Amino acid sequence: MEEKRTKISETVEKIVRSRTCGCKDLYVALVLQNTATQYVAGTPRKLSRMVKAKIDEKWSSEKIYSDDETEEVITAYEGTDVELEVNALAPQDRAFVFGQRYENGYLVKTSNDMAPEVAIGWRERKLNGKYEFKWLFVGKFAEGISDEANTKEGKLSPTTKSIKGSFYERSLDNQYEISVDESNLIDEYTDAKTALENWFSAVQEYPDSVENAGDGTEDGSGDGTEGNTGDGTTEQQ
Repeated sequence: MEEKRTKISETVEKIVRSRTCGCKDLYVALVLQNTATQYVAGTPRKLSRMVKAKIDEKWSSEKIYSDDETEEVITAYEGTDVELEVNALAPQDRAFVFGQRYENGYLVKTSNDMAPEVAIGWRERKLNGKYEFKWLFVGKFAEGISDEANTKEGKLSPTTKSIKGSFYERSLDNQYEISVDESNLIDEYTDAKTALENWFSAVQEYPDSVENAGDGTEDGSGDGTEGNTGDGTTEQQ
């Protein structure tokens, strides 16, 4: 009997795995509503130039035993720890991210400052030249900032800034992250391709989540600075 084989489209079955070799385009948006019925984020704005991003998802697991064996393993998402190293932070950035007061050229910090809920987005470069685009839906940079300054010793030694935050699932549907890896997009993934064209213009949503989630109609910067209206490629940092 002659064996017949049905050829599957190489485009459909292809899976691309490529190492990460860079990160850039850090955006942040205020979360205006985070309830069981609605999620709304403001207009994203470029924060700083990225140096490094460390993203740690935390999951816990517990085994349940019966009949002298493992009956079930219960897992639970506990949050995502975020540590970002950036080139610099302006006082307007600090007011925006940490909930501090910036007025008349003064940055004022108090023990009562409350970091607002924010969403963050960025993209990671792959060795094949493609990017993976990401958004974390909600979290707070409530752990402050790590500052360091060195004396000049013959030559300049520029330093960076590090900020730490805790991110978690949103109340609407328990989603905590969305991403698109353009290395693995095929022709049928039209929604994802369209999303990449304006990934940083709004906090992105999976199409079936859009009904109860939205983007803020007002700029979410809240500090009187001009908001971002595109992908920030012309912004000087």
